[in-house]
Amino acid sequence: MMNYSFPKQEKVISLKIIEALYSKGNYSVFVFPFKVSMAFVTEQQANCQVLITVPKRNFKKAVDRNRIKRQIREIYRLNKHLLLNNIALQSKQIAISIAYISKTDLAYNQAENSLQKVINLIALHLEKDHSIPVSPIN
Repeated sequence: MMNYSFPKQEKVISLKIIEALYSKGNYSVFVFPFKVSMAFVTEQQANCQVLITVPKRNFKKAVDRNRIKRQIREIYRLNKHLLLNNIALQSKQIAISIAYISKTDLAYNQAENSLQKVINLIALHLEKDHSIPVSPIN
């Protein structure tokens, strides 16, 4: 039975992990309207942690940013099983940053298709590259 929850353990809250994502991310992919970065990390509570960002430069009102983040979380929550099965098989721990870079409002169908493509690309990258060294974050 699939677990469609999105608990706190799966959210990036550590500044060390955020710093690792933006400074030495191992893999990044761009599928409009998302720019996704991934980093291999250790010492985290879940196999996969996610950070979702919407820039204030593009959406001035917090209401708009929060609505877009809510929709992205929902899309990720419903499609994360595509990624988590692959991560569990390889016993790796990763952190993912999802940035919404479009300047227009989020069309749910387009965003869902794009995020599914991103998740599949990350899963394929994890399958291909078994020899990536895991850099510990201290």
